[in-house]
Amino acid sequence: MPLSKVTYPFPIDGDVHHIFAGASLDHWKKAAMRNGFTLLGRAKDRLHVVLGCQSCGTATLKRVSVVLGHKPECPHCIHTRRAAAAQSIGATLIGADPDGDRHYGLFELDCGHVDRRQYHRIETAAAGGHKASCSICTEERYAEEAQCHSWTLMGNAARKGPNYRNYQHTCGHDQDVAVVNMRNGDLDCAGCGETWSSKPSEIYILAFAIPNLQVIKLGYSSNSECRMRQIQIDPAQTCGSVLRKIDIETGHRAICLEKALHSHIRRNRPDLVVPPELFRAHLRTTSEIYHRHGKPYIEALLDAVENGWDPRIHDAIAS
Repeated sequence: MPLSKVTYPFPIDGDVHHIFAGASLDHWKKAAMRNGFTLLGRAKDRLHVVLGCQSCGTATLKRVSVVLGHKPECPHCIHTRRAAAAQSIGATLIGADPDGDRHYGLFELDCGHVDRRQYHRIETAAAGGHKASCSICTEERYAEEAQCHSWTLMGNAARKGPNYRNYQHTCGHDQDVAVVNMRNGDLDCAGCGETWSSKPSEIYILAFAIPNLQVIKLGYSSNSECRMRQIQIDPAQTCGSVLRKIDIETGHRAICLEKALHSHIRRNRPDLVVPPELFRAHLRTTSEIYHRHGKPYIEALLDAVENGWDPRIHDAIAS
């Protein structure tokens, strides 16, 4: 049947449509009712019908097959829901994705930037699932973090995942680096930088709270604060902190001294060693965890190291 020359007296999905001169079958109407719509008629061609949403009263165009075999949704109700979700977190839904991806829209966020975001991420943020971050602000923060360590953010990493970016060092060398490593300064420039073994390091004492037990960890790292965060599975439970750290001129010397200190403690104070089964569910390490009451003893060892004592020489003579 041909299209009528008469158009519907109201816009359908923002457009004007001609009436299709064909019957609306009863089982179509019943299927529409089951899904919360009223079948108003037919439009566009023989395959489409006009549905009136029983929630918002707005008309929408759907294929007959969708009405019969699926669960059609009202795009106007969806838009209203998304706009309300955005408003609840201080954002404004501007419109659909300019690239045509139905999962994305354009939002003006509370920072003032217009950003392309997934609809479900905005709705999840509105429900309290996470914060709706701005990708523009995020990249600006990444750039500032890089500048703190003499690097310049260049863009996305070439072949790695979304948690990596490409940076340029002051020497002119480009490399891909994990964002978290750049944030903590836990990286070396492959063009001019020192290796872990030659750059300055630290020997630290970290404190953690595991169920019914206070423990400390003796270790080495070029960034004790970063190591403290990395080792915790649930920081809110273990409440990690850096109790003490001493500077060591190179990573190689730090690891040698650290291993010698562990050997010294196991030989002279085995009672301080915490069995792994007591902490492995809470800390990302397999050893080198001691009872908290051993802190004065271990701090005395670090005092001695700072004053020039070498446990490797001492233990060699003692044995």
